[in-house]
Amino acid sequence: MPELPDVETFKQYFDATSLHQRIDNVDVRDAYILKGVSARELARGLKGNRFESSRRHGKHLFVRTDGDFWLRLHFGMTGSIHYFKRPEQAPKPASAEASAGRHTRVFFVFANTHCLAFEDQRKFGEVGLIEDVNEFLKKRALGPDALDVSLGQFREIFAKHRGAVKTILLNQKLVAGIGNIYADEILFRTRVHPATQISSLSGKTVTKLFRATRYILKRAIEANADVALMPKSWLLPHRGKGGKCPGCGRKLRSATIGGRTAWFCAHRQKRRSGSQAA
Repeated sequence: MPELPDVETFKQYFDATSLHQRIDNVDVRDAYILKGVSARELARGLKGNRFESSRRHGKHLFVRTDGDFWLRLHFGMTGSIHYFKRPEQAPKPASAEASAGRHTRVFFVFANTHCLAFEDQRKFGEVGLIEDVNEFLKKRALGPDALDVSLGQFREIFAKHRGAVKTILLNQKLVAGIGNIYADEILFRTRVHPATQISSLSGKTVTKLFRATRYILKRAIEANADVALMPKSWLLPHRGKGGKCPGCGRKLRSATIGGRTAWFCAHRQKRRSGSQAA
């Protein structure tokens, strides 16, 4: 599932390929993923305009047009974008058998015939138009972006809430952008068990979590969210069934916490309760 580093990589890709080009056509191939807008309204709002700038907040990507709207993209579980420089490289319609573009849901065609495809196999993504990004974030009650939140804000979040530490990290209304795999990575780096109750964490540990959050997310962005380019000392390259801890070599364990599967090293990430963890 695309998380903050993935969406930041999409943002950089979008900026490098699709800004400042006049939109000639919008081909909606599956209206299921449109949210709050019809295919006709999406085309009418974008055609003839240009994408001028982009902004990411958490797992959402917003693109400002020179018209009155922002294009909103949320990538769900399997969403991505793909830019094509020549029409013959463009994906075929979704109905075409064995087509390379069979998962393309919306297709943006520019005046120079170059095009951008929003692809989403499982169709949990969202495409829409909004007038004000800040108002949208307010209505969705999204927390501060995980790379913008201050240490003071981070500490306040942990002081005001209760629950397992992984559940808190995943709560988009508290901090936006951290998903399942990066929450596990942050906890692995700080040696905190994902089921640890935040009431048992010391201020020192909360500070470590904050610093680990920034470090992990920034390094993942530098690696273009590509596991193959991430440090082998991280959990992510080993995360999953049969994986072993890169630190001690013991078999990784898993548990369901807040409805999500957590992977961790039970030896390095011991569960603490009662007195505050150092």
